[in-house]
Order: sequence, then C-alpha cells, then structure tokens
Amino acid sequence: MNASDLELPPHLYTAATDPDSGRQQVMLNADKLIAWSEQGGGDAVDSWCRQFCDRELDAIDVWEDNRILELEEEWMSDDKDVEDEDEDEDEHRYHLACEAVAREAASKRAGARERLAEHKAAIERRVREARDYAAAHKPPPEEEEHWFEYLLALAGAAAVAFVLLT
Repeated sequence: MNASDLELPPHLYTAATDPDSGRQQVMLNADKLIAWSEQGGGDAVDSWCRQFCDRELDAIDVWEDNRILELEEEWMSDDKDVEDEDEDEDEHRYHLACEAVAREAASKRAGARERLAEHKAAIERRVREARDYAAAHKPPPEEEEHWFEYLLALAGAAAVAFVLLT
C-alpha cells in the first residue's frame, strides 16, 4: 500500500497552491499526523483502521445474508414444482450453495482483516517517517539570552573589586 493511498482524517492534510502551475496540492501535515496518532493513548491509528474494517465486515455480512436469502427463495420456488425424489437432491444443492456462500464470505472477511493489518502498518510507517522528518527538520534550540546571569556576575565582580579597593 502506497502512502498516497492511505485514507486518513481530512484534518491531517494541508492544501497549498503551487505558485508555478497554480495547481492545488494536498499534503499530509507531519505535525498533525504525529499529534493525531498520539491521541487516546496512542490508539488513534487502531480505532481509525478498525472503523474501516468494521464497515467492510458489515458489508460482507449483508452480502452473505442477502445471497443466502436469494438461495432460499430459489429453493423454495423450485421445491413446489419438484417431485419427492428430486426434493432431497435440490435440498442437498441448496445446502452446498449455502456452504459455498459461507466459505466465500469467510474468505472476504479474512481479506478485510489482512487489509486492516496492511493499512495499519502503512499508517504507522508514515507516522514513523513523520517523526523522523520532524526530528531532522527541528529548528536548533534558541540560545537563551544569558544577560541576567552576565549582569549578576558583573555586579558580583564589581562588588569584589569595590571591597578590595576600599
């Protein structure tokens, strides 16, 4: 998964207009990303990814339920037109079809969970990159003005000189 493919909260992005082309560029703000990832005791990434996975799992559940209902409706409509001998065979086909739908749904759920892990890893990788970038581009610490200490030392030296001279 590319970092550009990540789906992150919109407030983490900053829009800037390129002066040369006039195109608007949307860039991920490293400071906002770091702050967001540390929210909630550092579980913002987990909860964000879990939201996407839960929505995908819910959609799979709905698909599975609808497909089984379709199969049941087909079986019920076929059941009325069939003799007793073919009824057992149709019921067997119905159960096989339901099992196939359940297997496909389980496969889709496994894929969703795998994508969850990939998405989470990609976001965490991007957060690490943002931290590295912030550390590399951190402005040097401002040198504090030590004028108060210098004045205090100068006053102390003047007091010693005055005592020695008098």
